[in-house]
Amino acid sequence: MAVPSVPSDLEGKLVSAESLRADVTGRVGVVEIRRPRRRNAIDAATALLLAEAVARFDADPGVTAIVLCGQGGDLSSGADVSEPAPDPASVPWRQTPHARMLRVVRTTALPVVAAVEGWALGLGAGLAGASTYAVAGASARFGFPEAQFGYFPMGAAPNVVRRVRPDVVLRWALTARRFDAAEAAAHALVTDVVPAGQALAAARDLATELGSAPRHVVTAGMAWLRQWADHAVRPLDDWSEEHMTFGQPPVRPED
Repeated sequence: MAVPSVPSDLEGKLVSAESLRADVTGRVGVVEIRRPRRRNAIDAATALLLAEAVARFDADPGVTAIVLCGQGGDLSSGADVSEPAPDPASVPWRQTPHARMLRVVRTTALPVVAAVEGWALGLGAGLAGASTYAVAGASARFGFPEAQFGYFPMGAAPNVVRRVRPDVVLRWALTARRFDAAEAAAHALVTDVVPAGQALAAARDLATELGSAPRHVVTAGMAWLRQWADHAVRPLDDWSEEHMTFGQPPVRPED
């Protein structure tokens, strides 16, 4: 028996800003980061827009799944380092736009499928981990470069550890090396690998399939998954947010 379709309140409408686009096709909401000149690095304004777009889809009875992607060949090269880093002493990490964005993606009532082409670094890799599924083109590249800037990726790592063994995440974070889609898939950061250039189409297909059940069934399934996450890694989320810092490496004394 066919599942009746509930018209989306956003069907045919476009929510757009310079750095982000969100629209609905059928029952799938699509959120696209649109900062290709900066490899879709996410500044504070874009982080807030992304969180708000996912929240709108959550509240829309006609949307049953979400696709997250980036314009121009990259999911995201991470946080926009041209912005000053927040001072955790005055603004706790959990209150920053980037922390809110990751939290909204990983706690949404709907399945989120990340389409990863090009780079997914730092916060971008964190977004892939926060998503329910991640579809990567074969040429996608991942990494956690934060150690090169003098801090551990407390923001991104707890999202990735939902699918990846903690010791593997630690190795990626401490070495700051880049790795390919095959390695990401071998450790379950990526759930599906497709030919280069086909990640978005495959992510849309998966989101459509996931959202084909009645919405209350979809949200019940996601509630079940969140219950597991709360039991398994929620304490790590809280601890990491409390210990997030952007400290610079110590200055070495001259020989």
